[in-house]
Amino acid sequence: HTHIRLIINRSSISSMSSITKLCCFNKTFLFVVLLLLGFVATFGASSVPNTNNGITEEDATTTTTTTAETILFPNNNNKDNDGYEWPSLYDEADDMLDNSMLMYPVAQLRKLARTDPTKFDDPEAVLKEPITASEILVLLEENSQLIDETLGEEKSNVVEDAIEAIVQRQKKGKNHTLSKATLLQFGDDNAQEELVYAIGIDRTKKRITVCFRGSTTKQDFIQDAKVWLTETENPYYSYQKGQPKNFGLHTGFYDYLFYEDEKEEKRDDGTIKSKYEIILDQVVNVAKEYPGYKLYVTGHSLGAALSSLFAFQASARDDIPKPVTCVSIASPYVGDGRFRKAFQFAESLGRIRYLRIANKRDIVTLVPFLSLKFRAYKHLGVELKLYKEKPSLLAYTKFGARYLMNAMKRTWSNSLLNNLTYRYLNNHGCKEYNERLDNAKSQLEGVYLNDLYNDPKMVGLLSKAAAKKEL
Repeated sequence: HTHIRLIINRSSISSMSSITKLCCFNKTFLFVVLLLLGFVATFGASSVPNTNNGITEEDATTTTTTTAETILFPNNNNKDNDGYEWPSLYDEADDMLDNSMLMYPVAQLRKLARTDPTKFDDPEAVLKEPITASEILVLLEENSQLIDETLGEEKSNVVEDAIEAIVQRQKKGKNHTLSKATLLQFGDDNAQEELVYAIGIDRTKKRITVCFRGSTTKQDFIQDAKVWLTETENPYYSYQKGQPKNFGLHTGFYDYLFYEDEKEEKRDDGTIKSKYEIILDQVVNVAKEYPGYKLYVTGHSLGAALSSLFAFQASARDDIPKPVTCVSIASPYVGDGRFRKAFQFAESLGRIRYLRIANKRDIVTLVPFLSLKFRAYKHLGVELKLYKEKPSLLAYTKFGARYLMNAMKRTWSNSLLNNLTYRYLNNHGCKEYNERLDNAKSQLEGVYLNDLYNDPKMVGLLSKAAAKKEL
């Protein structure tokens, strides 16, 4: 599951229909008015520095070098204290993009095996778990035409785009050893009504990967549209004075991950487990079986939002290997400023490392900017901004009054007004992310996420906060 390349012979993939383009054009005026309102509200909220993350502005250091006291994530020759060898930023991004893309065709193939098993010589071979990456590769190659044909008139642009991106990567010779990769669990028993996830291991890279699928079903899009905030408890509240007791999360994403179904498993006290708890229990069991393995969480679009929530909650658990690494691709906003404050606290403890990959002018990554009560959403982690014809940019939302000007610039850069385009579907697709990441390969191969977290020039007062031992 964790790293699969394949060749798929298929017909050319259709672009966005002219009807969709026309609808977008007719709604432009209303769209711009809403953007103006949203930008004003978002700019006002984003410009306020966060100065209560365990360190005050007066405690700031002007040093631009990394010292032993400012280490957030040990990185001795790219190795952790336990000897784990961290990949480069490019390799981490490339691996997780691969996982996220494969969720779409694998889920589609499994759906077909359930709904119309007569189309397969051996439908159980499609649905079996565990299954090696090599076996998945063969199944997708053999059934690529079937996947394309069964999309029918209601073709899913995102599935087609993901398949084309996978073909594109294979044509460039990105071959990898697959024998050590295994898909352990594919959670799609009720794929039309619930989230879809997968758990895999890579014995070569000593990695456990949890991957969430992006939006393809009607229910997925309904969840996307629930943009109001749900108050939930901060698992780090008791760790330090000044941490928020609660924070606000996107209701649609929160409900999808923490939904309790009477048909699901129960806790020891008889209450129903949430989907998050069920997935986490599976991860804990895998981690016990494979000690020393690191946990990665990833996903594209809706899957990226779910991966952000899952990784953060898992980072607060003592039975999960640390740090948890989340690589989100094309993620919308998932929480408010209090959530970002708690998230940065977890980062400062070395419990979570987060790479958020976003294409320039991918509108999905810029919404929802406001909840229904006009509370601003905030992004998380180290951002890798990918451009079509420019070098990529790396940034981190620093807290402290000294970074006010940077906050204002980033607010404008990430505003919808500065990212208007009719190519929003193209810019959001896996194919475009693949092309832009490939263009940035030479720039990112020598960069390491741990080094970015340990650099005060990148994360600002976050490294100083860790050094104070107050967090």
